[in-house]
Amino acid sequence: MSNRLSILGSSGGFPVLGLPCSGYRLRAGGRDILIDCGPGVATALFAEQETCALDAVLISHMHPDHVLDLMPLAYALMTEWATAGRDVPMPLRVPEGGRAFLERFSDLFGHRHWRFGPAERGAGYALLRERGMNGEDWFFTVFDVQEFRPGDGWREGEGLTVSTAAADHAIPTAAFRFDFDGGAIAYTGDTRWRPELADLAADSRLLLADAHLSGPSAPGGAHMTPAEAARLAEAADVDALVLCHLGSPADGDSALAEARAVFGGRIHLAVREREYRL
Repeated sequence: MSNRLSILGSSGGFPVLGLPCSGYRLRAGGRDILIDCGPGVATALFAEQETCALDAVLISHMHPDHVLDLMPLAYALMTEWATAGRDVPMPLRVPEGGRAFLERFSDLFGHRHWRFGPAERGAGYALLRERGMNGEDWFFTVFDVQEFRPGDGWREGEGLTVSTAAADHAIPTAAFRFDFDGGAIAYTGDTRWRPELADLAADSRLLLADAHLSGPSAPGGAHMTPAEAARLAEAADVDALVLCHLGSPADGDSALAEARAVFGGRIHLAVREREYRL
């Protein structure tokens, strides 16, 4: 597997002009992980494949534009458990409090009340049926939900190390760093300007940075401007900055100009460049 990052979506708040909300697929260190899963991300993910060929899903925070497509992703996994022999839960890492959020979210659809009838369909289906009979929510059968605190770190397989730090957003939010043989990338999640994030992103190949306050289409809130994202890139001495979560795709040129006045390295727009070889 060659190391690469695919931008499945980066729209802020809601999908715009066919671009889903936040969702980034990192294939590095022998692992295939999805970072955030906003509206439209499942469509983009399954545009090239019929099964959920991921090793893990990581969520920066529990705002709708970063998590809503966990539900169609869960349905895809449940179908694989029921019909294709899958029986290993997908690791789903969420910030502290995320499990309670997902329990309430899944309960809206009555998943605890689903019942799977008798059938000879393999171990996965049998487990779905058994847990359904016990009144358990199948969402938490197909996903292995694990909470973390910003500042925690762990290994994803043998070749990928994940580090986290606290972002400054309206709810608890994590920024991520991913180290693998050949380099590192960092992702701020949604955040106000927070100089401490430069330590997390130091010397990264790519920094994916929130630049939501990019123009009049952004309603405001706890985000960075393109200039602040560029300040972070400059402080971290990264190779390239990717401006994400723009207020509107139409802000792209002005966002680039604003960032280039601050950061001398390469700058890209997540609304335009969609894949990076790492």
